[in-house]
Amino acid sequence: MKFLKVAFKDLKIEFRTKNTINFMFLFALLSIMLFSATMENPDPAILWLVFIFAGMLGYSRAFLKEVETGTLEALKISPLPPTSILFGKIVFNGVLMLMIQALLIPIFIAVFGIYPENLFLAVVSITLGNLAFVVISSSLSLLVIKSRARELLLPVLLFPVLFPVVLSTVQAFTMAVNGNVEGISAPLSVIIAFTMAMIGVGYLTVDYALVE
Repeated sequence: MKFLKVAFKDLKIEFRTKNTINFMFLFALLSIMLFSATMENPDPAILWLVFIFAGMLGYSRAFLKEVETGTLEALKISPLPPTSILFGKIVFNGVLMLMIQALLIPIFIAVFGIYPENLFLAVVSITLGNLAFVVISSSLSLLVIKSRARELLLPVLLFPVLFPVVLSTVQAFTMAVNGNVEGISAPLSVIIAFTMAMIGVGYLTVDYALVE
C-alpha cells in the first residue's frame, strides 16, 4: 500500500492549492453551460466528453509537474518502488475525477433533464471509463516524462490510444441512459481490456522511465 503515500502527498498539495481541480471544474462547468445554450436536444454522451477533456487538462500534469518542481528526483531516491509512484498517480487522478463528477453530474441532470433509465449500468460505465482514462493518461505521462517535447508529445500519443475507450464508454453510457442495455457488455469489455493492457504497459515501463 505504499502507493497511497504518493497519492496522499499529491492530494494534500492539491487540497492546499486547488489549482488543478478548480481549473478542471470551471472548464467542465463552462462546457456544460455552453452545450445547454446551443443544443435543443442534448445527447447524454456530452457528459462523458466533457469529463474527458476536463480530465486531459488535469491528468497531463500528473508527472510533468513533478519534473518542473524537481520533486521527481526526490521520488526517485526515496525508498518507494517505481510502481508505487505510478499507481499513486493513478489513484490521485482518479480521486480528482470522482470529485469533479460528484459536483457536475447533479448540475448536468438539472440543466439537461437527462436521468439514466438504468442507473446501475450508467454508474458502471462511468466508473470503468474513469479507471481506463486515468490508467492510460498516467501511463502515457510516464512514458514521455524524459522527452524534451513531453508537453506536446503526450496529447499526440493520448488521443489515438484513448479513442477506443472514449467511444466504448460513450456507447455504454448512452445505452444505460436510454435503457437499451442489450449488448452493453461489448463496449464494457473493450474498456476493461484496454485498462488491463495499459496497466501492464505502465508496470513494465515504470522502471525504465523513472530509474536512469
